[in-house]
Amino acid sequence: MFEIKQCVMCGCTDVSPSELEVKVRAKHIKSVKVNGAKCSKCGEEYYDSQTLKAIEELEKDT
Repeated sequence: MFEIKQCVMCGCTDVSPSELEVKVRAKHIKSVKVNGAKCSKCGEEYYDSQTLKAIEELEKDT
């Protein structure tokens, strides 16, 4: 898991690790749960590039 020191959207420093539900545009999958971080002020969500690549692969196969 990675640590986010500050939200790039609002500057808040309370960005804690969380389980995120990410919507996926795939044939038989509506969303996936991933480990990431979420800003407590604006709700911006962060996850790593490896997770992003996996989600893109799911969407590509539709």
